[in-house]
Amino acid sequence: MSRTVLRILALVAGFFILYAGVILVAGITQVAAAADRISLGLGQPVFWTLLAIFAALVLAPIAMYFRLPRPLTPPATSEGPEYEEYVRKLKAQLARNPLIAGTPLESEGEVAAAIARLDQEADVVIRNTASAIFASTAVMQNGRLDALVVFGSQVRMTYRIASIYYRRPSPRQLLYIYGNVAANVLVADNLQDVDFAGIVTPVVTAAIPSLKGAMPGLQGISTLLVNSFANGAANAFLTLRVGLIARDYCAALTYPDKARIRRGATVAALSMVAEIAKEQGTCVAQAAWGAVSDAASSSVRATLDGTRNAMRAAGSATARLVKRTPPTPPENP
Repeated sequence: MSRTVLRILALVAGFFILYAGVILVAGITQVAAAADRISLGLGQPVFWTLLAIFAALVLAPIAMYFRLPRPLTPPATSEGPEYEEYVRKLKAQLARNPLIAGTPLESEGEVAAAIARLDQEADVVIRNTASAIFASTAVMQNGRLDALVVFGSQVRMTYRIASIYYRRPSPRQLLYIYGNVAANVLVADNLQDVDFAGIVTPVVTAAIPSLKGAMPGLQGISTLLVNSFANGAANAFLTLRVGLIARDYCAALTYPDKARIRRGATVAALSMVAEIAKEQGTCVAQAAWGAVSDAASSSVRATLDGTRNAMRAAGSATARLVKRTPPTPPENP
């Protein structure tokens, strides 16, 4: 499935590159034709000069990129000279990491323990990012803005995770991480079967148990909160999945199995999103219900005060009218 997705993306990218190249050549041709009108024969030198300049501008960054050091990628197996060379480079890299300064790195067990320590740091970043995504997208409820917030947060989170393991990841290292994360995230693994509403409904019910007996007109707040929290939980789940896949690629000692990483990230994300929904959802639900309750209480209180004042005013007016009305003289017998 992932190879098919990569092929589709490669074809789409090739189409856009070819389309951009055709537009560029057409523009250069128009400039060359204008130069030929100014001076006959000037069009050919102008055309090839501009084409060479644009080609150099495109190829120079590519050449500079491939001159960078190769990314530190794990080998396919845990044996042989390739694995030993990878472990040697990994030890040198871990020794420069201030997060595990002073940690022994002689044996493979010590290397695994150091990576486990970095895993804990990455888990904190993943959980905090997903919690922020849950709260922000559950409150904002703006489709396009939510998508931009989630995408930007996931890109930044992946960079922070790579920085935990590599400190200052090179562009090629980042491309390796981003490419593998994107390839795994695009494979959905039946995510449409996840019932996010079922995950957050107990949170809303537990946070606001008084909804069942609320005054008429306010019971609908439960449905609104469930829908909002389901949206936030879905975005938090996707963020957790991206972060866990990035962590597994950064911490791998051998080249990871993509299918296993996807399954493991999906299961772990489902467990974590339930905890995040409980923590963040309780706070948001109680704050929302408190605001609604205060507004409703204020409205009821204002209505009662207005009724009381109106009754007092009516009583005062009646009393004044009674005082001004002259008594009726008794009839003569």
